[in-house]
Amino acid sequence: MTLPELSALGWFHTLGSLPAVPLSLWLLATHGRIPPGTRLGKLWLLFMFTGALTGVLVVKTPPGAAIAGLSVLSLLVGSLVGKIGFLSKQRWWIETSALSVATFTLFLPSVTETLTRLPAEKPFAPSPEAPLAMAFQLAILLLLIAGLTYQLTVMRPRLKAAIPG
Repeated sequence: MTLPELSALGWFHTLGSLPAVPLSLWLLATHGRIPPGTRLGKLWLLFMFTGALTGVLVVKTPPGAAIAGLSVLSLLVGSLVGKIGFLSKQRWWIETSALSVATFTLFLPSVTETLTRLPAEKPFAPSPEAPLAMAFQLAILLLLIAGLTYQLTVMRPRLKAAIPG
């Protein structure tokens, strides 16, 4: 098996952001959200910022650039909103929503890249526009919508209690 062709920056981007995948799943499963103030939440932010900032440099398509930009923006908003005093009452809404969107910006390109690059000899999908890739992209978008709806309605009392301020 041969490895997909990537630049040194591409490998750094991939390996630097890859730990955010299991961390995302763990944090969402155990906390129902990404808690940026916890030890694991801070580690998640480190890996996510590594992936987002290097992603801005490695993407070659307009949709990829938009996703990388959305990733950086949502990470900045989600990690900094707690430091903005006049937003304290809205903090949990903004923080939870922004970091959920950031998680979406991790999974969307990760799944798409996996499908279009692996196995290296004959990838599962020939392009991001292939039906298989599009089906996975739609599923990830629907998971974001369902997850945010769940977080902001069903989990609201628990999430609000978990965030001081």
